[in-house]
Amino acid sequence: MDYTWLLIGLGIGLVVGAVVARLVSLKQFGQHKLQQELDESRKQLSQYRSDVSEHLETTNQLMSQLQDNYARIAKHVQQSKMQLVEQPVSARDEVNFFAADTTQHIKRSLHQLNERRREHSQVEHQPKDYSGEASGLIKERPTKDS
Repeated sequence: MDYTWLLIGLGIGLVVGAVVARLVSLKQFGQHKLQQELDESRKQLSQYRSDVSEHLETTNQLMSQLQDNYARIAKHVQQSKMQLVEQPVSARDEVNFFAADTTQHIKRSLHQLNERRREHSQVEHQPKDYSGEASGLIKERPTKDS
């Protein structure tokens, strides 16, 4: 009977040992898996940081180019303004599409035009939307019989 208890104890020990070994191996496998996930996450974070750094550097370069282009455009506009708008026009440089006497007549009539408008600006009554007498095709013509 001594051997029976010994065999039962040995069987129970093997079962308990197998269960403990299985639990320990699962725990180690889980830790190994977690370590792999941590390493992968670190790699992804490192890649993300380098991508963001590269993106910001490219953005900075593009913004610098944009500022340079804006400064060049502003300088060009200023130079064009000086050449086209603010340069004094002498009598010889003035472009005239009309003859000299026509230009003088137009300049004199511009002053008179404002005075004419002032004279005729007062209206005594509203104009009619229709003519008082028949005209054109609808106008009745006297017949020869009368």
